[in-house]
Amino acid sequence: MNKNQIAKKYSRAIIGSVGISDIPKIIQEFKSFSQLLDANKQLKLLFAGKIFTEAEKEKAFNALEPLLKFNAGTGKFLRLIIVHGHLSALKEIIEASIDVYNERQKKATAIVVSSVKLDKKYSGRLKSALKRMTDREITVENRIDESLLGGFIVKVGSTIFDSSVKGQLRLLRAELMR
Repeated sequence: MNKNQIAKKYSRAIIGSVGISDIPKIIQEFKSFSQLLDANKQLKLLFAGKIFTEAEKEKAFNALEPLLKFNAGTGKFLRLIIVHGHLSALKEIIEASIDVYNERQKKATAIVVSSVKLDKKYSGRLKSALKRMTDREITVENRIDESLLGGFIVKVGSTIFDSSVKGQLRLLRAELMR
């Protein structure tokens, strides 16, 4: 199984086994644990490496868990992820859990790539249009790509709207090559 398949499996299990109101806290605690591992390479080696047995990893996590003060659901899932050797997919699990949670809450994030920062007025208009198109509450995240000549690219979930000059030129070139 690849990391994305693992992430989808765990995210569905997380979302399905805890109350919807607990999910943001669990996701935040997962992020905190991920940051802790990024900051402490020895801890990451302990939990993600092949040096220690599953039992040793579980014993170490059980000793560390009271200090972390995590919600019971978070501890249970982190222990499961560590013992089954899927810690390398933690960032993907977090992203997949956010996606599933947002889907359940009828929320979506629109990633808007443009050559310049969007002003609030335009961002608001775009947000309203995307809300009508997707029937979801939209959060706009603006990313700058100076290689775009003009226009923008919008990604909502797996759907991409490319109205950039660069994208239009690419389509024109493909059409002319036929």
